[in-house]
Amino acid sequence: MNRGSGMVLSIVFVLANSILVFAQSETERLATPRSTIDNFLKWQNPPSEDLLIASEAFKVNSSLSKDQRIRLARQLKAVLDGRGLLVEVEGIPDDPGYVNESSKDFSYVLFPERLPSVSVVKVGEEWVFSGETLIAVPALYEKTYSETAQQLIALLPGAFQSRLLGLALWQYVGIFFLFVSGFVLRKTIEFSLDKFARRITKVTTSLWDEQLIYQIVKPVSFLLMNIFFVLLYADLQLPVRMNVVISVVLELLIATSVIWMVFKMVDLVAENLTRITAGTDSKLDDQLVPMLRKSMKVFVFTIGLLTIVQSYGYSVSSIIAGLGIGGLAVALAAQDTLSNFFGSLTIFIDKPFQVGDWIIVDDVEGTVEEVGFRSTRVRTFYNSVISVPNSRIANADVDNMGMRRYRRIRQVLGLTYQTSAEQMHAFVEGIRAIIMANKFMRKDFYEIHFNEFGNFSLNVLIYCFLDVKDWSEELREKHNFFLEILRLAETIGVEFAFPTQTLHVDSFHGDNPRQSGKSLSENEMAEIVAAFGPEGPLSRPHGPVLTMNGKELSYTPETTRTRGS
Repeated sequence: MNRGSGMVLSIVFVLANSILVFAQSETERLATPRSTIDNFLKWQNPPSEDLLIASEAFKVNSSLSKDQRIRLARQLKAVLDGRGLLVEVEGIPDDPGYVNESSKDFSYVLFPERLPSVSVVKVGEEWVFSGETLIAVPALYEKTYSETAQQLIALLPGAFQSRLLGLALWQYVGIFFLFVSGFVLRKTIEFSLDKFARRITKVTTSLWDEQLIYQIVKPVSFLLMNIFFVLLYADLQLPVRMNVVISVVLELLIATSVIWMVFKMVDLVAENLTRITAGTDSKLDDQLVPMLRKSMKVFVFTIGLLTIVQSYGYSVSSIIAGLGIGGLAVALAAQDTLSNFFGSLTIFIDKPFQVGDWIIVDDVEGTVEEVGFRSTRVRTFYNSVISVPNSRIANADVDNMGMRRYRRIRQVLGLTYQTSAEQMHAFVEGIRAIIMANKFMRKDFYEIHFNEFGNFSLNVLIYCFLDVKDWSEELREKHNFFLEILRLAETIGVEFAFPTQTLHVDSFHGDNPRQSGKSLSENEMAEIVAAFGPEGPLSRPHGPVLTMNGKELSYTPETTRTRGS
């Protein structure tokens, strides 16, 4: 197709369009909200540009001249384009008797959330822009476009008006200048805040103020850079569809920078809490701080997301209501997760254990490594990790071995039946002396006694406690204690028994029978019994007495307390 043919087709198109317009009366063009806004937009776009028809909807004020109405029409179109507000004509009511559900009158608002002051109303049989819109348009235009920038654009030479890929040359230059200016602004803000923080450091003694500034330097500078872009990108007069994308991206970046800044503040608070909890005896609060940090970040992100959704005209309340309707199904599907969450709250409130404690929960035994929202991780003594659901822990009997003040030793030692009474007493008193000499032993309560005549041994009960911090130290000191007992047994000369059977081969009654025990008369045995009775010379109701240099040796807890009192 040659150039002449193209010009002919353009002329034909314009003439056909003009014929169609004149065939339509003004009342028909303003018959419905859709037709009014459609004509206002369509007749401001080439090639069918007719500003007189586009301004027909601004005649609600009869005192306005034709030029004033045209200027208002162009300003409103520029506001919509500059703010990236793309009008979807197909979604506008096409009913002449349309009634607004909110205000219950004949009116339609184009963008209720983002531009509530721009609306069309029904006057007689026609739909026109409201008086409020006519008043608001000049102010909106001044807020959208910088007067200085418009004056500079007007002074540009004609060469800058040449177009490439749909944009003028000056627009490419403006985009480059805007990005460079934003980057310089960001670096300037970062430098200024850094200098301000250093100056505060010299004036104040606390650290939190300069730490706060250091934390928010980057998100604040990023936020201000994007606000700078929001204030100036409309002056580039880019196409409306491009502005739609730019406005969405910039709003998301601003929301991201705000969330980023709040995240940094949450991190700062968490770091201070970590320092505080590090000075406490409990280790469970050390685990609580990371959980609070994650919870606060999830909360901030959720609020930020809902705010963004609300800014685009979606009803947050309806979304929450919809979530509430489906919440029952979600709750049923996630009831285990919820029960584990509340189980974790129970753990943090009741504090049945802390990180590092040795616990026994049902068939799980080991050291607590981490307490999370869903489960608690326990490192077993064979070095595996078991994740126990918190709901199970909350409903189970938790045996916290780490809360023990003392570690118990209960042992029964069997001595051979060849052990004499004096040796037995010396052995028992020797163990008590070992306990008194060991700094890791509890000295106010222990029980060491000749406790039982066993089938093949004389049994000594050892019941005492170690004052140690952990299992490794318990094993080491228990080892040392048992070694002392072995040395004591070797020194006294007693032997430990082991399961044995003794077979006695006796002679027949007619031969010389074996004599068992002593051959005592009835009178001698009666005297012995009386001697072991009350006040008898052989009576030792409180056990034998060991003496050294004429002084009694005794290491029972009672005598220890008496001596110390």
